[in-house]
Parts: sequence; structure tokens; C-alpha cells
Amino acid sequence: MKILLLLHLLALFLFADKIVVTADHFEAYENRKISILTGHVHIRKGSDDIKAKRLVIDFNDANKPVRYTLSGDVSFDITTPKQRFVGSAGQIVYDPIQKRYIATGDVRIKEMLGERLLEGEKIVIDRVSGKSTITGKKNRPVKFIFSVEE
Repeated sequence: MKILLLLHLLALFLFADKIVVTADHFEAYENRKISILTGHVHIRKGSDDIKAKRLVIDFNDANKPVRYTLSGDVSFDITTPKQRFVGSAGQIVYDPIQKRYIATGDVRIKEMLGERLLEGEKIVIDRVSGKSTITGKKNRPVKFIFSVEE
């Protein structure tokens, strides 16, 4: 039964693109509507590539994934229609309905096309609009590093 749930999960992830998920361990809790993957978690979906220590997938009543939460030494390479982001965070939550990544916890991102470095406590990447929003803390403001040619 767990294998069927995992195959169903892989087929439904993000409703469109093929996804490959690997991990050292997989658990499915049908009553709680979650699956937990731990140990060397690696997700590849299209050009997006994310690695972490743990992945929790929440499902709705129709067994469709509604939230992916990756935690523990998260590293990522995410491509939107207009930008490519490479970085790290304490946690990333992906909302497949809104196609939005929310990275939190000492987030560091390099925008590969503009070669800008972004640092903050929370960074939201909207795959549909391509908009990025960065939030800092009171004692640790947002940092934006870039070069200017004169």
C-alpha cells in the first residue's frame, strides 16, 4: 500500500511535470494524510532541484498534495520564467496550487542571471509571476548585494 501511495504521490506532484524524489526512508500516514521522507532527500522537477534532510507532504481529502515542507540543510536551484535562484535555507515550503516557494531561516540566494546576492529571514518566490519578496528581522535587515558598472 505504501508503494502505491508513493507512486501516486510522484504522479501528482505539481500536477504537471515529472518528478523524481529519492530519500533514505519513506513513511506514509493515511489517517493523517501525510508522507514523510527522511535522509538525503532529493527532489527534481523539471529544472528545479532541491535537497534536504526531511520532506513532509500534506494531502487533501482527494489525496492530492497541497504542501511540501523541506527542512534541514536545504539547498536549492529553482528556475522561474525569468530568473534562476541558487541558494540555501533552514526550510522551504512549496505550495503547488499557487506555485510558490517560501524559504525561511537564514535564507541566502544568488540570482544567477543578474549575479545578485540576496539574504534575509524569509524569501518568497512566485513561479507564476516571477516576483520575489524578501523579509528581514528587526536586528537583521535584508541584504542585497550587486555590482554596478560605471
